[in-house]
Amino acid sequence: MASIYKHRSNKWVAVIRRTGLKTRTKSFSKYTDAKHWAVEQESTISTSRQNTTPHTIHEALDRYQSEVIPHYKSTKTARWEVSFLKRHLMDHGLNEFQSTHAAAYRDYRLNNGVSGSSINRELNTLSRVFDIAMKEWQWSDQNPIKQITRPRHGKHRTRRPTQEELITLHNECHQSNNESLWRMIELAIETGMRQGELLSLTKDAINLNGRVAYLSDTKNGEAREVPLSRRACEVISNQTKEVPDKRLFSQWSSGDGFRSTYKRVCKRTGISDLRFHDFRHEAASRFFEMGLNQFQVAAITGHKSLQSLHRYTHIKTEHLIDLI
Repeated sequence: MASIYKHRSNKWVAVIRRTGLKTRTKSFSKYTDAKHWAVEQESTISTSRQNTTPHTIHEALDRYQSEVIPHYKSTKTARWEVSFLKRHLMDHGLNEFQSTHAAAYRDYRLNNGVSGSSINRELNTLSRVFDIAMKEWQWSDQNPIKQITRPRHGKHRTRRPTQEELITLHNECHQSNNESLWRMIELAIETGMRQGELLSLTKDAINLNGRVAYLSDTKNGEAREVPLSRRACEVISNQTKEVPDKRLFSQWSSGDGFRSTYKRVCKRTGISDLRFHDFRHEAASRFFEMGLNQFQVAAITGHKSLQSLHRYTHIKTEHLIDLI
């Protein structure tokens, strides 16, 4: 409905606001004129929308993939999520898709044993598509995803490698001539760097004398300096001697190639449910066990919020016992 009010200039002002459309406003000397104009404008808007061919969810997902995702730092996962949503969602018109449909999708995924965290990531993608379709493309006048109750996130992962597992990995990497893989593991534990940050690390970004590595390309888009322990400097020095290329770990041209190597080593050793990202968890936990505070640890690991840093921190009980 239009909003009509009397301005302090004694003019009657009619305002029409519709989601996804530019606000329309006009001043009149008489209330009846303002009312008549508002009715005509609302009729025009309604007719225009009825005559417009409705865009569908699949159309919106395709446009999102072609126009929005290319600007993302990491496009592979985002493209996969869009393809997944297209396979599991009927091609409703955007304005036909209601909160009941969104809730039905949520419940379907929950009933299939999918974790709340995974479902929320899918819903986040769908919500972004609706927001853009509404605010920028004027394809929709709603975002039904914001009207449903989200599932609870699952329990945060608490996996840390045991000392026995680290010894086993070290021995296997040495025997299978995978020294670079073991150095990646060591650096992840010593520095808290992500897998992608380590794979893209270049020699000219490392200052061994100053004991710092400069990361210009990180997951959250912000550059940061990572302090290097003495052991980290030793590992980097050994790796530099063996690799003539600019990149420190140029043996792997992609993250997929590295993950394949890591999974093969874990399979040969019988180590299960130990992801490479768990070494970043190990690093954050060790930093706290050393006595660093949360702001110092966040500066090293690059976490933008203390809440997300908390999910990466799992201090061993025996260490707490020693402290008290």
